[in-house]
Parts: sequence; C-alpha cells; structure tokens
Amino acid sequence: MQYVDSAYISAQKLVQAQAEGRNSLARLCPARRRRIALGVSDFHINLEQRTATCPAGKVSTQCSRLVEQSTGKVNYRIEFGTQCHECPLRAQCLGKDQRHRTILVGEHYSALQDRRAEQQTHAFKQRMKHRNAMKARKRIGAWPWLAASALSRPDQGEIANYFIGAACNVKRWLRREAWSIQQAAARLSAQAEALANH
Repeated sequence: MQYVDSAYISAQKLVQAQAEGRNSLARLCPARRRRIALGVSDFHINLEQRTATCPAGKVSTQCSRLVEQSTGKVNYRIEFGTQCHECPLRAQCLGKDQRHRTILVGEHYSALQDRRAEQQTHAFKQRMKHRNAMKARKRIGAWPWLAASALSRPDQGEIANYFIGAACNVKRWLRREAWSIQQAAARLSAQAEALANH
C-alpha cells in the first residue's frame, strides 16, 4: 500500500497507481456542484459504452472524445438532444437559455466514481486513519528524503517508515530531556534565590 502525502489524489495518479498494482490511499477532491440542482454525479455515466442516463431515465444521444493538443488530456462530451425539451426535470437540470444538457467528464471518470463510492465505506475510513497517522509523523519533522522514499518506493516504504518513527521518537525524547533540564534549572534558580533572601 502507498500512502499519498496530499490532501487529495488526482484521477491520473489514481489510475497510474492501479496500473502498477499499488493502492494509493487518499481521498478525491469533492465533485463540483453546478448552480442547478442536478449535477454530473446524478447521472449514470458509462464511458466504456459512451452513454449516459439522466435522472429522468433518458439516454444520451451523442458522445465526443476531445483531446487537448497542448497537454494530451482527454475528455468526453456527452450530450442529450430533443428529449430534454419536454423533460419534467428540465428546470432542475438546465441552466438559463440552455436547450439541452451537456456533460463533460475526464477519461478516468469511471475510476473516480469507484473511488468516491469506496470512500463512503467503513473499511476505507478505517484505513484512512493509518494514513492520517503517517501524515502526522511526517509533520513532526522527519528527514524529507525518508518521507519521499516511503511515498515513492513501495518496496522500501516499510523500512523508511521505521526510520521515520525512530527519528520522531528521538526528537520527542530530546525535547523531553530539554524540558526536564529547564525545569531542574528553574528549581535550582528558585532555591538559590530563596537562600539569598534569607
């Protein structure tokens, strides 16, 4: 398992990890909601078949594959045609001056939906507790190269985590000793001042 040290994981990183046989433990960014009531998540989208079904049960009429020349990013534009004209959910689904519904999703939309469903399970929430503990240990100030190794090299991650834990324990112990010395010095100073006043 790979612990991802970021607030959210991108679709590209999620699919890449799955292709490499790793499980990236991180949440997805919440889906953006439109100003209208029905968002993309309310539609049943099947990119493999290039179709989508709206909340009213209507099936899309067209799906176009769009590739950005500058980045190579792939998106799919799914459109509903005349079936939107008399739809009882039209007011909740279409914006002002919009004749029919159009949806734009990325090529990894299916993987994102699977992860969003997984995020709601008790098992995923329990596993996230371990990730949060790892993030806390890294925030304490363990060596950056160890943290990077734990994240980017799954085969060495366990050993790196042991070193991170040891480094954190040493740092805590040193802080505790420094605090003890300060307390002892304060007591000696108070005693010396008391003796001087007598």
